This record gives sequence, C-alpha cells and structure tokens, in this order.
Amino acid sequence: MHLPDGLWLTLRAARIGDARSGQEHDIAVTIEQTSPPERVALFARAFAFSARESELVGHLVTGADTRELARRMFLSEHTVQDHLKSIFAKTSTHNRRALLSLVLGA
Repeated sequence: MHLPDGLWLTLRAARIGDARSGQEHDIAVTIEQTSPPERVALFARAFAFSARESELVGHLVTGADTRELARRMFLSEHTVQDHLKSIFAKTSTHNRRALLSLVLGA
C-alpha cells in the first residue's frame, strides 16, 4: 500500500489457530513499513521486468554506476545500458533519478 506522503506499507494476514480443523478462526493482520527490497520486487512484477531487469534495478538502488552494475552482473556496460533503456520504456521514465523516485516512492 502506498500512502500519499511516500510511505509504503505491507499488510499481512494469517489465520489464528489450526486451519485444518474446519472451524472458523480469527484472522490477524499486521501492518509494517515496506522494506526497499520488497518495494523493488513489487515494482519489478508490476512492470513485468525480465529477471535481468529486476536484478539491475535491485543493484541500481544501491547507487552503483554503469561500470559497477556491469561488474556485479557480469555484463558489458553496453548491455547494462540496453537493459536500462528497456526499463525506462516500460516505466515511462527517462533517467535513473526519475526511475529511482518511482521505484522507491520518494
């Protein structure tokens, strides 16, 4: 859940007790601040990123530059740039700052 002030919350629900008994049980709901890795994973699924695009965005949020991204992912810098272009197209962003703002809800 994304709140207007930029805060992301995760809601989790679980039955209390043994679900196999066939009886109705209460449900416990917890609300907690969503971690950056959880936001990145959700964002990647929402925009249908490939596995490599998802991995790239996960590294991108650490502030790594193109050379470092290429080193971490065992890719050429050109391939990193190609993945970034694809991510920008899927998210309608035009640069890393705008992408990270969207990803992190800032």
